[in-house]
Amino acid sequence: MLHSKGRSCPHCNAPMIANDARHVSKLSPAQLKLLHYVDALDGPDRVKALKWVHDVALYESREPLYEEEKEALYQVKVLWELIEGTLE
Repeated sequence: MLHSKGRSCPHCNAPMIANDARHVSKLSPAQLKLLHYVDALDGPDRVKALKWVHDVALYESREPLYEEEKEALYQVKVLWELIEGTLE
């Protein structure tokens, strides 16, 4: 996966299918609630915002990423891909 600057994300290269139940089951109740509110009007903006948060946290931060942070960034990726899947 490439982020907005064209660099590969080393923590998010796992293949993923947007409707894969394994990923949906990992979402928090708040993430599931957000998916129910997403519509075609604000979905693309939410996807851009999530990608921006991911890129800033991963590529602009000088802090080391531990397993908990890596998992959180992966969940951000899962969330934006699920939102993109609802827009298709």
